[in-house]
Amino acid sequence: MNNYCPVIAVDLMGGDEDPMGRLRAVKKFKLAHPQFAIKLFINQTHFDANPAAYATLPDGVTSAVAAHNISMDESPLLALRKKRLSSLSMAIKAVADEQADAILTAGNSGALVAFAKYWLKSVAPIERPALATVLPGLPKPSLLLDVGATLEYTAEDLYALAEMGAAVAPHLLVCGDRPEVALLNVGTEHIKGHDTVQQADRLLQQSELNYVGFCEGTHLFKGYADVICCDGFVGNITLKACEGLMQQLQQKPKLKWWQKLLPARLWQFNDVNFNPAQYNGALLLGLNGLVVKAHGNSDEDDFYHALVRTADYTQKFNNRC
Repeated sequence: MNNYCPVIAVDLMGGDEDPMGRLRAVKKFKLAHPQFAIKLFINQTHFDANPAAYATLPDGVTSAVAAHNISMDESPLLALRKKRLSSLSMAIKAVADEQADAILTAGNSGALVAFAKYWLKSVAPIERPALATVLPGLPKPSLLLDVGATLEYTAEDLYALAEMGAAVAPHLLVCGDRPEVALLNVGTEHIKGHDTVQQADRLLQQSELNYVGFCEGTHLFKGYADVICCDGFVGNITLKACEGLMQQLQQKPKLKWWQKLLPARLWQFNDVNFNPAQYNGALLLGLNGLVVKAHGNSDEDDFYHALVRTADYTQKFNNRC
């Protein structure tokens, strides 16, 4: 029997919302998942201003004080040069030093990628890390990547992205060892799209992947393919647009007229949970370590779900657990 206690490093300072909400989420998570340990990384100023909150941490939750924190609008390169003692940097380094099994942050995406590449290094031959998230769908979910780690890709990068997605999908989805792979495009016809996506299409057609061709935005929640690939610019806008729509639809008692404009299947909440909070926590792929990115605007409930997803990733990908 494996008695190892997995450790999640949490950059408590990263994000738009008050860190105390994230702290409450950590305490709630620890109560529900006592088999996990949490190591918090916090800014000295915040720590000094809230002594009582950190004097009463639950068993299995520890804190480490950092000299700096990284703002959401800070330059990633400048942060990498001047803030290696920040809460984000120290949390990622804990994974690199095998003091933690995964790191979760709601902080600056660019700085996250920069520090993750610095401390954890890329997995050869992957040069560009990618953020991947599971999209709910009927009749099955899909893995969407990249949703914001790398904004621009070459055709070769998109090919590598598809390989990476196909490799990780069997761990996250019920899809067998040959997941279907598609490229997100402006149409399914082979003549559609810009040169980069068309070149990637030709490369994938010649590959050994189970490539099914282009898909459109309307296919995202229909289980069109197990893995859907795009560059981080397209993926991030796509993801946030979908989440924004679902947040509005959750107010359906006030917006009942919307139901007449949308497919009936979208309202089958009992069959598939479309609540964006339930899927908070994108996995940063292509690195020698588990890195999870929560939404920057995560509130207490959102961050709790991101912790649950991080714990799930830890159990699926870490052979020590």
